[in-house]
Amino acid sequence: MSDIVNVAWKKYLLQLQLHPLRTKLYGFAYSGPFGHFLHKLMDKIFRGKTGNETVAKKVILEQITSSPWNNFLFMMYYGLVIEGRSWSTVTNKVKKDYPAVQLTAWRFWPIVGWVNYQYIPLQFRVIFHSFVASCWAIFLNLKARSTLATIKKA
Repeated sequence: MSDIVNVAWKKYLLQLQLHPLRTKLYGFAYSGPFGHFLHKLMDKIFRGKTGNETVAKKVILEQITSSPWNNFLFMMYYGLVIEGRSWSTVTNKVKKDYPAVQLTAWRFWPIVGWVNYQYIPLQFRVIFHSFVASCWAIFLNLKARSTLATIKKA
């Protein structure tokens, strides 16, 4: 079994080198390309700078820009597409739940960002972030369902 995993990992690394954007396309329509260009931009903005202060600046920049945007888009997408709710219902739900979701994100994602910028090589940051984002999406789905269950009980 370890031979299969080893071969698959080597093929992934080769594709990552040859076709970085295509290979990172977890969430191919948005999160893969967004993450790819975000991490390239961060590396360009902070080119040649290392150390804890630089990592902290990257994390802060990411948290005040992409974090609010990503959570807002996810909540809108989930309500409109996944749940099939009306625009007004979804916007009201976002107005009600977004602050709590974003505050929770700001407790969780800076740790992920720190690990990502401090320890993960550039070419693996999107896949690491995507893995954690999958867990975050589960949290948001459970939050959305618990809110929906509360509404049905009332």
